[in-house]
Amino acid sequence: MTTENLDLSEMVWGFEPNYVVPPGWTLEDALRENGLSPEDLARRTGMSVAHVRRLLTGEAPLTYVTAVKLEAATGAAAGLWNDLERGYRTDLVRLAEEERLSRNLGLLDNLPIDEMIAMGVVTTLDEPIRRLREVMDFFGVEDVAGWEQARSRGPAARFRGRPGSDAGALAVWLRLGEMEAEHIPCQPWNPERFRETLNAARSLTVRGHPGTWYPQLVEECARAGAALATAPPVAGAPARGASWWPAPGRALIQLPLRNEWSDVFWFSFFHEAAHLLEKPRQPLYVNYQDRRDQDRSEERADAFARDFLIPPRYAQRLEGLRTPDHAQEFAGDLGVHPGIVVGRLQHDQIWPPGRGDRLRQPLEWAIPHPAP
Repeated sequence: MTTENLDLSEMVWGFEPNYVVPPGWTLEDALRENGLSPEDLARRTGMSVAHVRRLLTGEAPLTYVTAVKLEAATGAAAGLWNDLERGYRTDLVRLAEEERLSRNLGLLDNLPIDEMIAMGVVTTLDEPIRRLREVMDFFGVEDVAGWEQARSRGPAARFRGRPGSDAGALAVWLRLGEMEAEHIPCQPWNPERFRETLNAARSLTVRGHPGTWYPQLVEECARAGAALATAPPVAGAPARGASWWPAPGRALIQLPLRNEWSDVFWFSFFHEAAHLLEKPRQPLYVNYQDRRDQDRSEERADAFARDFLIPPRYAQRLEGLRTPDHAQEFAGDLGVHPGIVVGRLQHDQIWPPGRGDRLRQPLEWAIPHPAP
């Protein structure tokens, strides 16, 4: 190959090698083919011999001015030298980043990778560095530094951990909710409007299939500045719900997309709503399934949801409900779905588990959700 036939396409690799090729290697070939020594090149270009040798080793950057000088001295186009230099500096950064990533591969051990593959949020790549890049892309960070920042303020760690909880699975679930919420256009947070939304939401409980009330619930919440996300549950993420602030002036209520009773969904919704109203801008509340070590804020949120669905002035009548017909009539007086009354009766152990279940509404999710 002569210098006149040097072609950049011949320098492009079809893979990412674990080494870098400085432009000086190509320059050495060009000097050899032209019968030139480093000293000859120095004389032709006006550069010092020391600088030429630093170009050959990649220590000195090959500038645009130098590229023009090399074109005149070797016959190889200045564009070739510029492209080689650009690729070399890019590869240096890439390898340095891979080195940093390799020291953080342990992050993968804390994530439910198989489930993330099943959800389609990462591919089946089994090369660790590329897998870590996919994970960082999923969490919306560009590099290790971004990941470290996410550990302190993003969904990768924006929750209070607890013994026995799978923090990695919870982080994935929170990120799924955040991604779903990004597709929901919201007005700025307005607590007064949100309180009105809760009244409208309560009236929606009497409807049947979620396809008839869920879109309206999402729209009502968005008008008040709160996105409602129902991300699929992630195995090991022990959350019944979460409420947090992914951006200033924008709230998020996140509930797992489970096939369970609708009264459980509604109780969880109003529970998370209480957190948003009680302490706006609180980084994150997670409502754990097992409810161990429940703090006072969780107790207050429970009380809010309980009393909002069945106000205390009506609750005293619960003890007198003996049959499903009584529960259905009572629900009609309240303006809520009878399943909410049955769920309360069972929770308070006024009725045994299973009694009145025919009035409870199975929550069957057959409505579209944004893909992650």
